[in-house]
Amino acid sequence: MKIYLLWPGKIKARWLQDGLEFYLKKLGNYYQVKLQQTKAAKGNVKKRQEIVEKEGAFLKRAVPQGCYKIALDLHGKSLSSEELAFMLKNREEQGSRRLAFIIGGAYGLSQAVLQDCDFSMSLSRLTFTHEMARLILMEQLYRAATINAGSPYHH
Repeated sequence: MKIYLLWPGKIKARWLQDGLEFYLKKLGNYYQVKLQQTKAAKGNVKKRQEIVEKEGAFLKRAVPQGCYKIALDLHGKSLSSEELAFMLKNREEQGSRRLAFIIGGAYGLSQAVLQDCDFSMSLSRLTFTHEMARLILMEQLYRAATINAGSPYHH
């Protein structure tokens, strides 16, 4: 199975980039993973909706055809690590060869992106920076892969 992780903008903090590279390498033992950064829209909080819409358009265009699309959204379904592992295994067993996890920028995802997705999930009821959400998602995908493989990483 191939997993695409899409988000607007580059990661500025080196430690976060190092963490992404760490989990990208580990995930490579289980899945083909592709990180896809789209263009980040610029502006201040007064242009919040405009930024969300622009970034949403960039994200929608970047999703490869035929992907099962999963939005990361504060109002999405909250899953345990085991439930995420089950979802990945179930998608694979149902013939999904490509999954796309879509993370919004600082102001989240547009309604157009959310409506276009097949599933919406929340990482937590807590609020994380969009950059930290990327790292947390990657760790959870790795954890899910190890659960499905019977690895002792997840106790």
